Amino acid sequence: MPTGATTGGSFNHGLRVAIRQSGLTLETIQRRLSDRGLAVGRSTLSYWQNGHRSPTGPESIEVVRALEAILGVADGSLYNRINSEAPQVGPEAFDMVAAGQRIDNLLAEVGCQDKFAAMSIVSCSDFAEIGPDGSLDSVRSFYTLKALVDVDRYPAIHGGEPGGDPYKIDLDIVSGARIGRVRRDVEANVVVCEMVFDRVIRRGEFHVLHYTSTDANTIPTMAAYVFLTAPRSLTTVDVGFHPDCLPVNLEEFERHRDTGPDRFVQPRTLGGDRRVSVVRERPRRGTIGLRWQYA
Repeated sequence: MPTGATTGGSFNHGLRVAIRQSGLTLETIQRRLSDRGLAVGRSTLSYWQNGHRSPTGPESIEVVRALEAILGVADGSLYNRINSEAPQVGPEAFDMVAAGQRIDNLLAEVGCQDKFAAMSIVSCSDFAEIGPDGSLDSVRSFYTLKALVDVDRYPAIHGGEPGGDPYKIDLDIVSGARIGRVRRDVEANVVVCEMVFDRVIRRGEFHVLHYTSTDANTIPTMAAYVFLTAPRSLTTVDVGFHPDCLPVNLEEFERHRDTGPDRFVQPRTLGGDRRVSVVRERPRRGTIGLRWQYA
């Protein structure tokens, strides 16, 4: 019988309480959603209950309605919380959350739906290069990972600017793995690939990955950031600008959630090499990065 345990407060808090009181695991909830014809990744459910994302759009709302039935809470007790938070969710947020749903599906298609949970990120460094037209040319990524369970592959995701063509985006391994299955989503302009180790990384072992993402789209890029869903020791975002297209306004920022307000903003200037970096030691969960404007 539905309970009143989830009345009042934010959506993520209500969902977290409802899940705890139901006694169901995310795996069980995901399976019951699947039985209803709703494909939702466990990572998405985790993001929702921890407040890293909010459900929006018709597909997500349908999932929330189903969650109310599965968790045994009153009709509307979760859905109405989303409506009460609506002023914080704009068109940009809708695109990001909708993309998250589709990314979960792509991860499942390449056999890596739960592989993010199999390894913890000890450190991550992304070096982005901006071209003469202001668009992103490439990103070099260096990851140091620690296996939490025995694992032989890990996913990689690259999202381009809205309106771009994901078939103009390519990922190449420099060291630490080889490219396996690759899937693209045109609407979200996202590429997801499987990085195969060709050996089993045993629990507790460290592994280093180095790969590059190249983007032949010519849509100007105004930000470079990472979204952290779990603690890590060190995170670096480094951006280099072409001399023919330098920013006139540059700042670093932090957000608690990708659709939320800034919790930290600081003006930045370019170095003599036309580069700027953000480095965080033991960063908090959320989004950290750089954004800029052109003349």
